Amino acid sequence: MVSGTLYTPEGYHRSWRAQIAAQFSGATLNIVNFVPGVTDSDKSFLDKFPPATVPVFEANDGTCLFDVNAIAYFLGTDQLRGWKNTHLVTQWVNYADNSILPSVATWVYPCLGITQFNKQNTEKAKTCIASVLKFLNEQLSKITFLVGDRLSQADITVFTALHLLFTHVYEEKDRKPYPHVVRWYTTIANQPEVLKVVGPSSFCIKAAQFDAKKYAELHKKVTETKQPKETKKEKPKPEVPSKKEKPKDDDDEDDERPKPSKNPLANLPAGKFDMDAFKRVYSNMDIEKEAIPYFWSNFDPEAYSIWFCEYLYPEELSLVFMTCNLINGFFQRAEK
Repeated sequence: MVSGTLYTPEGYHRSWRAQIAAQFSGATLNIVNFVPGVTDSDKSFLDKFPPATVPVFEANDGTCLFDVNAIAYFLGTDQLRGWKNTHLVTQWVNYADNSILPSVATWVYPCLGITQFNKQNTEKAKTCIASVLKFLNEQLSKITFLVGDRLSQADITVFTALHLLFTHVYEEKDRKPYPHVVRWYTTIANQPEVLKVVGPSSFCIKAAQFDAKKYAELHKKVTETKQPKETKKEKPKPEVPSKKEKPKDDDDEDDERPKPSKNPLANLPAGKFDMDAFKRVYSNMDIEKEAIPYFWSNFDPEAYSIWFCEYLYPEELSLVFMTCNLINGFFQRAEK
């Protein structure tokens, strides 16, 4: 029986396809939590696997695999591999990786605070997902499983690719046009081997939304965690001037140093308003429905002020770039 160690972040949906395959075959897996920048910085690890690649697997016989589909194939059974229909299983696995998962990640990852939100890319992803589900629904209207009469790795892989979508953002009204996909998804989710890895799967009730504040806080914590701790450096001992050399007078050194000008804004409070986060919301989301409410809910009147200006020569504001140039000039003159 196959046994070995799977290196993966905890709860990583792409690793589920290998873990579920192991449940079907009875393979023994030792799960090791993969920490990016830590696990793959060890030389013994890099001798076996490429950096920044998850999941990876090392069998007890020394076999090392760094592609999740290869790992699932290695751990699975002939039934999961499709028997004589291996080519059809491979087709669905590649379809999940190339046509389903990228669009799901584009939509869902920002809602979980993993990546930055981009409105244009998200709308494109939604269109692609609708096309994928329409195709899947037509296929599953005639069959129970994607390949043959029994569950295969094709079902496992497509299920895990859709899991984030159905769990976090696809509401009941979105799922309604695809009853055959929902029926098939529920069947796979309730398999005992799937439940042992994924746990009970629940459908999304209200779609998650991108939260710029949550994203900023999460990535601030990640950055702080990755920063190496500063090591205390010993202060160099002052050089003792020789008897022949006359030490410089402190007053002479003070005269040579340029005196820094005092910043007139130095004593003002730093403020709590995250300007970068507001810029991202303003650039990527609906201005009236999202950006303006975000501004008023996060504006810090203790550190910022709002000014309304009227220009004396409105005929010079006929084009947007002309207005922008004048505003930039005003800002430059208003700075310290």
